[in-house]
Amino acid sequence: MRIFFLSLLICFSASAQESALKILQTPPKEKLNKTILDVAGQFLGKPYVPATLEKIPEALVVNLEEFDCFTLVENVLALSLAKHNAEAGLDVYREYLQLLRYRDGVIDGYPSRMHYFTDWARQATDNGILVNITEEVGEVQEKPIDFMSANRRLYPALATDDKALAAIVSTEKALNEHPFYYVPKSKFSAVEDQIEDGDIIAFTSVVKGLDVNHEGFAIRKGGKLYLLHASLDEKKVIISKETLQQYLERIKKHSGILIFRPTR
Repeated sequence: MRIFFLSLLICFSASAQESALKILQTPPKEKLNKTILDVAGQFLGKPYVPATLEKIPEALVVNLEEFDCFTLVENVLALSLAKHNAEAGLDVYREYLQLLRYRDGVIDGYPSRMHYFTDWARQATDNGILVNITEEVGEVQEKPIDFMSANRRLYPALATDDKALAAIVSTEKALNEHPFYYVPKSKFSAVEDQIEDGDIIAFTSVVKGLDVNHEGFAIRKGGKLYLLHASLDEKKVIISKETLQQYLERIKKHSGILIFRPTR
């Protein structure tokens, strides 16, 4: 799938281009999951900064100097996919990033960006980029997702824009038509051995109307499972000192996990 870019819809700094080229010019690992951890490891220590995508008008922001948990996962996956593409280069990376971030890869205002992780992951699964392991090992929870529309005042782009709000409501309605699989916190031990290096782990939320609180990459060290993520607590990209299970247990707002695996 080729995506054609309009210059007005891209915010791609010279420093981001330099960083991306450096990563893309090195050969990929044999498998995509190993490439993912290799690429993610190059961002360790980069600062945690939220809300870096909020641009008016909406544009494809490419920022490899600062991350939140979502933008780290997006950029690492896009870069890794590009490295495994025979035409690896900046354009291919941008195409993957736009395809991951926007519905059908089309930038059409704030609602076209996929703000809910489960919405984002469903599209990546439909596009053959990820496999939803959660559906194989988890269970369905009954939880309507409507946090954004119910809390529009928290989102400047929705606060006074009824058209944008209506589009988000439509997104939530579509999202709620699908079963919401998750692995409850109490059952994590039963599935831990089935998690692989480079799997995307998302932490489901106890907050009303919200699907996911946080996400990162699974990484095994010394036979134990950890999380490589952009940490709000540490204010930077880290590999967690505590195991993934310890992190899951410690954060009270996490109800369980989702597991998504790169397809190559």
